[in-house]
Amino acid sequence: MLSCRPLLECVVIVASAVVNAAGLAASEVEANPRGLPQGPGLAQKVGDWARLRGHPDVVLVEDFELDTISQLQSRWTQISHPEIMSLASENAPGSTGTRSLLMTHTGGRGTGGHLYRRLERGYKQLFVRFYVKFDPDCAPIHHFFHVGGYYPPTPWPQGGAGERPRGNERLTVGIEPFGSDWRWDYYTYWMEMRASPPRGQTWGNCFINDPNLKVTKGRWQCLEVMIQLNDPPSERNGELALWLDGRLVSHLGAGFPRGKWTFDRFLPGQGGQSIRWNDEKGGPETFTVPPGGEPFPGFRWRNDERLQINFVWALLYITKAPEGHISRVWFDDIVAATRYIGPNPE
Repeated sequence: MLSCRPLLECVVIVASAVVNAAGLAASEVEANPRGLPQGPGLAQKVGDWARLRGHPDVVLVEDFELDTISQLQSRWTQISHPEIMSLASENAPGSTGTRSLLMTHTGGRGTGGHLYRRLERGYKQLFVRFYVKFDPDCAPIHHFFHVGGYYPPTPWPQGGAGERPRGNERLTVGIEPFGSDWRWDYYTYWMEMRASPPRGQTWGNCFINDPNLKVTKGRWQCLEVMIQLNDPPSERNGELALWLDGRLVSHLGAGFPRGKWTFDRFLPGQGGQSIRWNDEKGGPETFTVPPGGEPFPGFRWRNDERLQINFVWALLYITKAPEGHISRVWFDDIVAATRYIGPNPE
């Protein structure tokens, strides 16, 4: 059962950028303290799609260059509602193919469908890149593209909506266009996730909250997520990062960025009055953080090294669309690798 996202509005205050001697804005340096790559990556370096598929750092490649949808069954561990899927004669920028996957949702006829792939082995760090295009008339998306891990691994996606993982059985990171705002952010479950009212439920936490980081409907966008797991049982040295069209738009780890929590949402760059759910007291409590915020504590994704990143889940999940309303979403060139992938060469 997938969760229902609470309808809370968040506002992020963006400070004016100050350019340093290296020519980088101070905000860019703070957003990328580990110097993660941006722009061209493995896809550009390799160039040829066939060589990319056979590269030792590549874990998964899906270009949807198929004759029929039924051929997906040999590439994905589970397919839900293939009847909403078709092969489209258009493709992502820089793609060497001629097709993409089109998922079509009709209001009042189910909630969508998905492709789920259990990886052959688990990983401590993984990069997953995909291209997506939303039709201008697409209804708001409830849940979208997820990456994570289950222990033991399963050939299907698990439930657990509103429940905090225990640290030895699951972790998930969703890359989602939030509601009617169509704002890109994470939707994350892990063992130290923050709770929200009215009963202290743990819905997926988000960490970007930038009203300017939006979906551009009717145009292909390239998304890439990186998850780096912590050293169990107690280290909080896990990290999380997101790229949009080859530009790093979020990076979180132990000590960075600075910000504050408002229940289950981390607000980068903000300080002052805040509020959180206290599990011991069973209710909310207010607190104050310094101007500009406190350092992000880092991710303790797991307390058991057997829990690793081992699945990719491309889903279209729509719960609020008018009867008969048609929503179309295209996917193309999904790649998972142990290093930064970057956009297709153009």
